[in-house]
Amino acid sequence: MALLPHSVQAAERTRIGIAAIVNDDAITWSDIENRTRLFIASANKGAPPPEAQKQIEAMVLSRLIDERLQLREAKNLGIAVSEEQIDKAFADIARQNNLQPDEFKQRLATSGIKPAALLEQIKAEVAWSLVVRRKLRPQIVVSETEIDTAMGELQNKKGHTEYQVAEILLKVPAPEMETTVRTDAEKLVQQITKGAQFSVVARQVSQAPGAATGGDLGWLQEGLLDKALDEQLARMHPGEVSPPIRTDKGYHILFLRNQRDAGSAMSPTPPPAQPQAPPQQAAAAPAASPARPGLVEAETILHLKQLVIPVATGEASVIVNAKLNRAESLKSEITSCEGMEDKAREFLAEGTGDLGRGKLSQLPEALRKAVATLPVGQLSEPVRIENGIAVLMVCEREDIPGSPVAAAEAPAPAPTPAPEPVQAAAPVPAPAPADNAQREQVANQIGLKRLNQLAERYLKDLRATAYIERR
Repeated sequence: MALLPHSVQAAERTRIGIAAIVNDDAITWSDIENRTRLFIASANKGAPPPEAQKQIEAMVLSRLIDERLQLREAKNLGIAVSEEQIDKAFADIARQNNLQPDEFKQRLATSGIKPAALLEQIKAEVAWSLVVRRKLRPQIVVSETEIDTAMGELQNKKGHTEYQVAEILLKVPAPEMETTVRTDAEKLVQQITKGAQFSVVARQVSQAPGAATGGDLGWLQEGLLDKALDEQLARMHPGEVSPPIRTDKGYHILFLRNQRDAGSAMSPTPPPAQPQAPPQQAAAAPAASPARPGLVEAETILHLKQLVIPVATGEASVIVNAKLNRAESLKSEITSCEGMEDKAREFLAEGTGDLGRGKLSQLPEALRKAVATLPVGQLSEPVRIENGIAVLMVCEREDIPGSPVAAAEAPAPAPTPAPEPVQAAAPVPAPAPADNAQREQVANQIGLKRLNQLAERYLKDLRATAYIERR
């Protein structure tokens, strides 16, 4: 969130009273105006013209209605959001602005925004995430058959394209709102192309399940989205924002962060600048000194677990630094592999999960350095990877000592530099983590898609059964 250096202009006339009733809860015009100022400040824009102000207010009202429903459902389930959780999230946003929490509250006030407007939004986001975790996550079961099928499809799609996408969704609540919502979507595209940060706008107005995370959808295979969205992505280049696209869900705005061949996504954490060596080279030990004739080099087998905090292409350095600080702070929260597994439920980015067992020497260099001497059960330092920031934990470590090659198989003295008998005598290696890691990645993608669908349906049902009166 970037705040305006000067106060945001208030509406010409402050409206007093109730704007909407949601069950037995009221949304006041003051709520809408405070949240509208927050949105304008987040988008780093000056006061909009009256027509645009009304459009923003309409989107803000829809968002506030959803938040009231989410908070009510959390209350019905006995879920409470602690002040500590809210304060921590608020402090994270303050750090993104290079401010201490108290300084950030003062900056909000200077911009004409009551800090309560942001705190209420944070509370609703945290509450809904807890509702989804309790009510929906236990329903997500991905079978081995589903993973096998998806793995086969991935193999068949080698050479096809995958897209790293973020999304804003504006729903059309009634046919008579069609033109208004389309106009709203077009205005948002203009704001984003003029410099507003996509993730901030998504967080404020998007009605998609991923709004709280800036609309990030991760890596998606060609053909997985609605046909109209797929066709639009095929015409885009990384860094571009789409015009509004109409589907049966509403109007979508897509931001294409990056793209790649589907066959290249065989590991959840590819190194950012250097390709992984082919299998026949990756099997070599990373030590600088050559293997001694007649010996099989020692090898270390690790069982790794990983958490990934996503970082979007071109994301502001203050936000990246805030995410690095968050990754660093996980050390005090995770002190065991069981704790790592529990925490993974909160991190849905690609690459999070159990990486399985594999050779230390086959890891990308950055990850190899992070875990080479890491004690079992201790969290690593943050590591920058292609799609974000990773922290890893070694859950098992097995050092396989070097052993002499049998006399009949030992390399005969000869001028050739790499006699084949040395490789032939090497012990059968433990399974590399690639297959297990890829299966985990595929399972996470299937589960996340299903979870988002359930969350969207859940909120839709809450709207359908609620008493909502707009005034």
